[in-house]
Amino acid sequence: MPVDNFIQPLDIAPGVRAGFTTRGTITASPYSGINICHYTGDNPVHVADSCNRFSSATGVSLDRIIVPRQTHSSNCAVIDHIPVNASDIDGVDALATTLTGVIIGVSTADCVPVILADADNRVIAAAHAGWRGALAGVTDNAVDTMCRLGADINKIKAAMGPCICANCFEVGQEVADAFPDHVIVHSFLKPYIDLPLYIKYRLESVGIAPCHISLPPACTRCYPDRYFSARTLGINSGRIFTFISLNP
Repeated sequence: MPVDNFIQPLDIAPGVRAGFTTRGTITASPYSGINICHYTGDNPVHVADSCNRFSSATGVSLDRIIVPRQTHSSNCAVIDHIPVNASDIDGVDALATTLTGVIIGVSTADCVPVILADADNRVIAAAHAGWRGALAGVTDNAVDTMCRLGADINKIKAAMGPCICANCFEVGQEVADAFPDHVIVHSFLKPYIDLPLYIKYRLESVGIAPCHISLPPACTRCYPDRYFSARTLGINSGRIFTFISLNP
């Protein structure tokens, strides 16, 4: 896969290519850099230019790059044909496929992007896990969908992309109360949640081996000049695209 300077690879399994976008060149605009997310208020011309650059960098045509419209749900859609009808990926926060040469991915700006692969059985998935989706079981549903497509739970590997770290994810007590205590960092004021650790716990709970799970490489809020961060830039900002594809 050709790699442009705004794409960083994620190592997950042989026969699979995966990675995430970084912002690249930025200005004062919260959308500046590479943003292929089409529903957070960015100028459509900028989104189109970013999509074209991503397509050129990956060597995959635009109709084979699947970007769902996410709503913090636990819904997982199967991509089993191309082209994809936009309504089929509206309100969807996870995708799974067995198609080769198709990029599936999720858009994030502090939430946890999770990619999953059973390289032996040629099944992949991507999930967007914010705290709501994580609690609702979006990663559980992604794994279940993979298994229905022929994946072996013992062979599924998972990797998380950049997201907010435990030291930055301050929440209200009502949110903390929904999580198990071992992922909560207590402070003098408000609690903090280690969301990647919670997602690792959920993945292990459905049968994925701990050694098959990779934690995030960086914190989005700590490095907003490199990654989009809604907590730093606001909700109306760009998004990181974390993606995975089966090699032909």
